[in-house]
Amino acid sequence: MFKRIKKSEKYQKFKELWDNPRTHSMIVLGLWLIFLAGVIVFIRLTSSPVSTPNTVQANSLEQIDSYDFTYEQGSLQISGQATNDKMLFYLNNQKYYWHENVYLFEQGTFVKKENFDLGILKINPQMLNNLLADISYTEVSDYKQYLVPLDRFFNLYEFDTEVDLTKAMSYNMMVRVYEKNNTIYKITLDLTNYMLLKTGSNSNEFLTIYYNNINKGVNFEEYDQMIGVVS
Repeated sequence: MFKRIKKSEKYQKFKELWDNPRTHSMIVLGLWLIFLAGVIVFIRLTSSPVSTPNTVQANSLEQIDSYDFTYEQGSLQISGQATNDKMLFYLNNQKYYWHENVYLFEQGTFVKKENFDLGILKINPQMLNNLLADISYTEVSDYKQYLVPLDRFFNLYEFDTEVDLTKAMSYNMMVRVYEKNNTIYKITLDLTNYMLLKTGSNSNEFLTIYYNNINKGVNFEEYDQMIGVVS
């Protein structure tokens, strides 16, 4: 068999090229490239898959520790960054920082604002997690829909409310939690019944909260130093 191969035309041609100094080096280089390509393919096939960096999934409000946000209610818009106990936000083109108290950024420094009510900013992931806990939901397209007893919202949102909570017990509010790629990115709250009991207004009121960069980490050290707080 080997004698037959040696006598074949292809073998004689290969031997001729192999013995030629110019073509010999090209053949050797080609063989090395084929070998290296085989090694690379082998490594890729046998190595463990590497997780994509900076991919954060949070399909539970309880899992959200830091985030960028935008609140929209009618013509009102508030945006910023937050953790569970600190928040930098922009309202009416003014910059604020919250860490136990609220501070307004004026002329290169933060000035403490007395009796500043955070209002809808209190509706954060922690509060929403408590609001929706143990309440069943309906799966609709790309969101989960909850019907929340309105007295529960009052208790979590206002604490010392003057509204008759026995009356509030007969009302519900609708909350929708939107997910994409197994991550919460938007929440809407129908505040119509809340405003009806609170102010007597019978107009439709909705709050939309957008979340982004969940759990990517937020550094507020610079602002803590500006207000004289050691982190």
